[in-house]
Amino acid sequence: MKERQLNMFGMPKEWLDELMDDWRDPMMGGLQMLAMSMLSDAQERIALGDGNTARQYINRAKYVIRQTREQ
Repeated sequence: MKERQLNMFGMPKEWLDELMDDWRDPMMGGLQMLAMSMLSDAQERIALGDGNTARQYINRAKYVIRQTREQ
């Protein structure tokens, strides 16, 4: 399972959950801003030709968006 998470997100899911907890603080901008930041990072990786890392950033953003819909 951990290997799948590393392939999908580039980090363990627990780290992603901790990141989301940090961004829930209004001073950080909230989860929508986190998802937008991740998508911006993905765009940068695409521009640099790093498609695999871009895919992982997009998967992270999708995870964040899905979590906001479940709350």
